[in-house]
Amino acid sequence: MRDRCQRLWETDLSGVLTDPFSLFVICLDELWLQAQGLVRAVGGEFNKMERTALDLATFSTESDADSRHDFVGLHNIAKHIIYLKENSEAASMTMSHLQTFHQKLLNHPPQGHDAMPTMQMTSQMLAQKAVQFEVWRLRMTSLEQRMQNIINLVNTL
Repeated sequence: MRDRCQRLWETDLSGVLTDPFSLFVICLDELWLQAQGLVRAVGGEFNKMERTALDLATFSTESDADSRHDFVGLHNIAKHIIYLKENSEAASMTMSHLQTFHQKLLNHPPQGHDAMPTMQMTSQMLAQKAVQFEVWRLRMTSLEQRMQNIINLVNTL
C-alpha cells in the first residue's frame, strides 16, 4: 500500500484532490488483496482437513476414525472461517456506506471545476470493490457451510 501511495504522490494528485474517496479505493483494494491471501491460506488448510475427513469416513470402526481426526485443527479452522466471514460482512457494510455517501456527493458535485468525470470514475471503482467484497462474503458463507458439513461428518463417525 505504501508503494501505491508513493506512486500516486509521484504522479498526478489532481484526481485525489478532486475526489478524496479515490484514496478509499486504494485502501479497499489492499484490504481485498490481503483478505484473498487469508482466504486462500485458510481454504487450503480446510481442503486438507476435508480430504482427510472424507478418507477417514471409509473406516468401518469408530476407534479407527476417532484416532486420526484433528479436532483441535478443525476447531481452529472453523474459528478462522468465522472471523473471516465476520470481516467480509463488515467490509461489505462499510463499502455500502461509502457508496451511499459518495453517491450523495456525486449528486451535488463541488462548484468551480469539473469534478464529475473523476467522481464518476471513483464511483465505478467503488462499485467494483463492492462486488469483490460481496464475492468474498459469499465465498466465506460457502466455506462456513462446508466446514459445518465436515464437522457433522466427523461427529457421526
